[in-house]
Amino acid sequence: MTYTTLEKNFNRALGNGITLGFTFNELIKNVVTGKSKGDTTSIVNVIGMTNKKGDKIEQRIKFVFGLVYKGATFKTEKNKKTGKTTSKMIIKGIKPNQKILNILEQLAQDKVSMRGDKYMQALVGKTEKKPTPLNVKSFLDTCSKRSLDELVEMEKIIKIAIKNQKNNVVVELPNKKAA
Repeated sequence: MTYTTLEKNFNRALGNGITLGFTFNELIKNVVTGKSKGDTTSIVNVIGMTNKKGDKIEQRIKFVFGLVYKGATFKTEKNKKTGKTTSKMIIKGIKPNQKILNILEQLAQDKVSMRGDKYMQALVGKTEKKPTPLNVKSFLDTCSKRSLDELVEMEKIIKIAIKNQKNNVVVELPNKKAA
């Protein structure tokens, strides 16, 4: 199989998240506006390269490509005669998301690592953690296993947290492990 220069560059960049992000952006631009506009072979090839090297970036590639082409499908088929497995991405009739393309371009210019959290946060936004409801039974179990001194410390921490939460202040936990 013959690989394009961009695909070879991507394969070499697997150890460097910044170069990986830049090269991936170039691959996406090639699919969107390149000579072979709409040809996803290069994306499928780099996914195959990551699999051969045992790299975990495959899911991120598929996810980001799915953001660019919302509704794109990834199919893997086995040839019954030869037994070989072939993969393809189908984007026919789907317009690329220009907003995502602009973000990818900016990430490449800012030299943000494709492997990092900043990369994904720029694409999908920062996800806020929803506070989990208090599990009273679990809390009681935890408290019952603690010494009286530890419970007194926990009580102090809870009082400080309540006071600061009323004043919208972020609480820094002490070095001592409370619970």
